[in-house]
Amino acid sequence: MSPVTEVATPPTTIKSGFGYAGGARGLLWLTWRQHRWALLGTLLLAAALVGWMTYLSLELTDLWHQCHNAYCPEDSPQGLRLAGSSSLVLTLSSLSRLVQFMPLLIGVFIGVPVLSREHEQRTLLLAWSQDVSPARWLWTKLSLLGLFVAAVTAAVAGVSDHLERLQSQVAPESLFNYLPFLNTGMLPVAISICWFAVGVALGAVLRRTLPAVFGVIAGFIGLTYFVQWRYPTLVTPLSVRRVIGAPDDGLLHNNALVVKGGMIQSGIDGPSNAFDASGRSLSGAELERLCPPANSPGATLDCFTRNHLEQHLQYQPGSRIPEFHLIVAAGYLGLAAVAIAVVWWIVRRTDLSAG
Repeated sequence: MSPVTEVATPPTTIKSGFGYAGGARGLLWLTWRQHRWALLGTLLLAAALVGWMTYLSLELTDLWHQCHNAYCPEDSPQGLRLAGSSSLVLTLSSLSRLVQFMPLLIGVFIGVPVLSREHEQRTLLLAWSQDVSPARWLWTKLSLLGLFVAAVTAAVAGVSDHLERLQSQVAPESLFNYLPFLNTGMLPVAISICWFAVGVALGAVLRRTLPAVFGVIAGFIGLTYFVQWRYPTLVTPLSVRRVIGAPDDGLLHNNALVVKGGMIQSGIDGPSNAFDASGRSLSGAELERLCPPANSPGATLDCFTRNHLEQHLQYQPGSRIPEFHLIVAAGYLGLAAVAIAVVWWIVRRTDLSAG
């Protein structure tokens, strides 16, 4: 009787390559499972925005051709459709606002839950004690979600840029004005990446979803108003002296932005923003004595012209829009980099025993 030979079974090893729980496919599946509803909602919103803006772009292109590739006169049927209270203008304004607030939605619904939900549900110990390190877990999820945010907002930004440029063709609107400025170029992409990163950082710091959401909302509103106040003077404006009532020289066309000046005020104690031929500033009271208020706006303008009054303007030429886009985008991306660095520092110091 021959002895039974027992064959030793090699120990099972847990692989972390592609296709296993700790590999790229496993982390991709985990990211999808945890964020699928936010990702699907973002995709639906982006698809609706792209489709609606594409339709309106075709409509504005048709108006542009009807007006012989020029501004539509205000009293024309096309001009009435582009009037301030028309349904078309209100729709365009609403879509522009949605594009502006899309980064806020991304920060709240995609960025904040990345770490705040893990802390609230106390799943960090389970997630980071398997065959994936906290660093790999973090960078993989940030990369996957960040690429998704960049791709979706790039599609929205491309259509939004085209629509805003069409609006500036059919109606006298400058692309340097704040809302068109934010919605053109790749600024929607940079701003969305920024608020995604800030949302992740606030979720990591506060470890609670609701306070982090309020933090993102407050930060978004505050930074939006700060940029709106600061961006016209990021580069020193150009100055020009113009005779009131003189023929239009086209200096302020082509998407220029008036930073200071341009409005004449009479009857006030302070400066009227009007200057006499010698360059002396006139107060509002002096201007009112020189040119008393008239029932006809044209009569007041004729008085300004007869007295050779001038106005000083500070403005940004439209040729600087790409430069301003780069400056603002660099600021938002810099803030995103700081937020990601904060997240990395917090993850390294997280006590897993606390969940």
